[in-house]
Amino acid sequence: MAYGGGGGGFRRGGFRRFDGPREMHKITCSECGKEAEVPFRPREGLPVYCRECFFKKKGITPREQPVKTEEKADKEEAPAEVEEESEEEF
Repeated sequence: MAYGGGGGGFRRGGFRRFDGPREMHKITCSECGKEAEVPFRPREGLPVYCRECFFKKKGITPREQPVKTEEKADKEEAPAEVEEESEEEF
């Protein structure tokens, strides 16, 4: 049985088209009561969580932005030293 071609109803891609910024909806977190915004329309009768509570419930540790220290910032601003190439001929 071949699966190529034909109108099997398969969709290609699956990516959301980018039509500009997503519409955000204000919610009150069902866990902590904090006000937040989510990128989807909440369904009535279902719990909705803020980012922090959602990650806690899923057991996910969110990535934290690296903190630049003064020492790292100084190294990044200084131009890299260029090693001089020796002019040896082989």
